[in-house]
Amino acid sequence: MRGLFDRWRGLTARSLMGGMARASVLILAMGVTLAEAATADRRVALVIGNGAYENVPALDNPLTDSKAIAAALKRIGFDVVEGYDLKLDGMRSLVGQYASKLDGAKVAFVYYAGHGVAVAGDNYLLPTDTVLKSEADLDFKTMNVNLVLRQMQREDRVNVVILDACRDNPFAKELARSLKTRSASVASGLSEITVNSAAGTMIAFATDPGKTALDGSGSHNSPFTTALLKHMETPGVSISTVMDRVREDVWRSTGERQRPWVNTSIIGEFYLNPAPAAAVQVAAAEVPGVPSANPAMAAAGPQALEIKLWESAERSGAAEDYRAYLDAHPNGYFAQIARNRIARGAPAGRSIQSEAELKEPGTTQTESGLALSVKDRIEAQQRLRAIGFDPGGTSGTFGPGTRRALTNWQKTKGLPDSGFLTKAQQVALWEQSETDYQKAIARPQAERAVRAAVPRPQRPAPAQARAMREPAPYPQQAPPQRGPSLGEMGNFLGGVGNLVGSMRR
Repeated sequence: MRGLFDRWRGLTARSLMGGMARASVLILAMGVTLAEAATADRRVALVIGNGAYENVPALDNPLTDSKAIAAALKRIGFDVVEGYDLKLDGMRSLVGQYASKLDGAKVAFVYYAGHGVAVAGDNYLLPTDTVLKSEADLDFKTMNVNLVLRQMQREDRVNVVILDACRDNPFAKELARSLKTRSASVASGLSEITVNSAAGTMIAFATDPGKTALDGSGSHNSPFTTALLKHMETPGVSISTVMDRVREDVWRSTGERQRPWVNTSIIGEFYLNPAPAAAVQVAAAEVPGVPSANPAMAAAGPQALEIKLWESAERSGAAEDYRAYLDAHPNGYFAQIARNRIARGAPAGRSIQSEAELKEPGTTQTESGLALSVKDRIEAQQRLRAIGFDPGGTSGTFGPGTRRALTNWQKTKGLPDSGFLTKAQQVALWEQSETDYQKAIARPQAERAVRAAVPRPQRPAPAQARAMREPAPYPQQAPPQRGPSLGEMGNFLGGVGNLVGSMRR
């Protein structure tokens, strides 16, 4: 009996420990999944904007374009290495910093705005101090795009390179004279780049290879970057679809004069901005008691449908389309902007403030005239942070951090960079940040909902806890039986002998 019980007790203990181990693994797996959902695979981006050229005509838009792209990339989770108006040494140093951050990254992204030249099938990015008088200068005074690509393709990852550099070659005549009979190899725009990578690489130009792209006017973004900024943050949309939309927008906005070009070897779908909480929903589907959801449905859910409706209204600019958006989403991300469009009759995509109002320099007096409450100041700080201009805190006090954030925002908008607001600038800031601000304030609510949906391990009752800690008692056993003494054994054997003797007689 004791042997049978010992065997049963051992099996019970192993079953209990096995169950606890499986529960621990499940809890650990859920924790890792939630952590991965919050901090997806590391993504690193390089952003360069060169416009202040010393030896060729300066460019107005690369600084505005590249800073806006950098801010958008930060909003969707990229670690951004950025530099502006860089000379050759600065470009080389920045690319070196970028290469050092790529180790272990799952996504590598590059955006360049500025002058670029194509010679003999190779593409070169021009620092602001470039002087090209011969073909040899290309190797020593510019940066070959292939050098950047090599850094990106050292590991198996998704690579995206976007070049808004398809402008007239400012050194075409000098290079043509240097190349002599090979002058035909000095191309306008950029040359086609072939891609070959296991994980996949996408190369995108602002226009077709060999063609030149249009710049924006004044402080506005170029047509290509305007379209890219419009679509790149759309959640749950593959990058292929994003670039299709960019191509259509640029083609129409330029009167069919410019068509962006894309070459890709990416297999499957890659998302610049993955659908919110899709990973958490997939993880929750594996946990009993947590409602499951189809990730494909999540990607094409109400948020994506709202964005599609808003984009349709933006394309048409018609008041009735903005009203249709408001009917469907009276409290949506873009609701206030839609009401502004209807009330002011402003064309789609334009600020509702006049250029003269926006260009008025902000001062202590103009900002005091706004009579901003503490709540208003906190909201201003939150809106600046939402679009990539970190004020360093959201206390409601406009200290040095907030002034610096306001100054940087004003610079990217081409406004007087005083660090103080005017009424027109406040309205412009609110309008520009509305989408990102609504996402930012909704994010904590979504995270709390996810945490609430995942069941926490239940603690056992005190009596149960003691029973799990203490070994089970052995069952009551009968007292051991005493064996016969030597005398008793002798009497027994004597009796047996007498019995055998009588049987013989």
